[in-house]
Amino acid sequence: MADEPTKRLRPAEVEMILRRAAELNARRWSRDDNGTPTVSPEVLVQVAAAAGIPEQDVRRAMWDLASEKTAESHSIAWKVYGPARLRAVREVERPPQKTREHLEALLRLEQGLKLRRKTESSSLWDSGDMLGVVRRTLDFSGHRALLKTHSVELRVEELGEDRCDASITADMSNQRGEYLSLGGIIGVTLAVLFVLAGAQSPLFLLGVIPALAAPGLAFKLAYRRACADIRRSLEDILDAAEEGPPQEDEEPPDRGDRPPGEIRGLSPIPRFAPQQREE
Repeated sequence: MADEPTKRLRPAEVEMILRRAAELNARRWSRDDNGTPTVSPEVLVQVAAAAGIPEQDVRRAMWDLASEKTAESHSIAWKVYGPARLRAVREVERPPQKTREHLEALLRLEQGLKLRRKTESSSLWDSGDMLGVVRRTLDFSGHRALLKTHSVELRVEELGEDRCDASITADMSNQRGEYLSLGGIIGVTLAVLFVLAGAQSPLFLLGVIPALAAPGLAFKLAYRRACADIRRSLEDILDAAEEGPPQEDEEPPDRGDRPPGEIRGLSPIPRFAPQQREE
C-alpha cells in the first residue's frame, strides 16, 4: 500500500502547534529547574527557519521579549502577584493610519480613556482626572475594564502599505499595589485578633498564620481575574481593529413628491374613523 502524501501545515497551524509544544515543554521543566536546557539565539533562528519563520520575525520577537523584561523590575509585588504590564500584539491587514485612528476611537469612546501623550507611532492613555477615578470605581458592568488600569500605551508600526503591527500595553501597577496593601492590612488585622485571643486560649494562636495568608491569597485570585478581564478587553479591541471601522450609514431613501410629515400607506384607526350611517 502506497504511503499517503505528507500533509502540509499552514503558518497559523504551525504557530498553534509550536505554541502548544512550547507550553508543554515549559510545564515539564518548570517542575525541576535544575538542569533546565537553554537555547542560544542562533539555534532558535535556525529552528524557526526550518519551520518557515523568517529570521527578522524571530529577532523582533526576541527584542520584544527583552524589552518587556527590562520594563518592569522584579519587586516584591511582582514576586507575589506577578507582572503588572499586560500586552497584546496583532498584525492587522489594514492601512496603519486608519488602524491607528480606529484604535484611538475605541479607546476614547468605548473604554472612556483620555489621551495624555501622542507621537507619530504611539500614544499614551489613562482614566483622566478625579472624575475618571470615580467612574472607574463605580463601573461594575465590566465593559470598560481599561478604566481600572494606570495607563494604556498604543503603538502602531507600519509593515507595508496595507499592513501594520498594532500593540496595546496595559499597566496595572495601581491595582497590584492596592491589592497588595489591602491584603497586608487585612491579614495583619486578623492576625492581631488571633494573637489577642491567644492570650486567653493558646489554641487561637494556630490561626495567626492562616489569618496572614488568607487575605493575600484572596486578593491574588482577584488580581488574576482582573488581569484576565484586561487581556480579554485588549484582545477584543484588536479584534475590532481587524474587522475595521463600521461602514458609514447609507443615505435615506428618496421620499419622492411626498410632503414632510406624510406617511404613505397609513390607514386611520378604526375607533376614531367616522362611522357611516345605516341606509
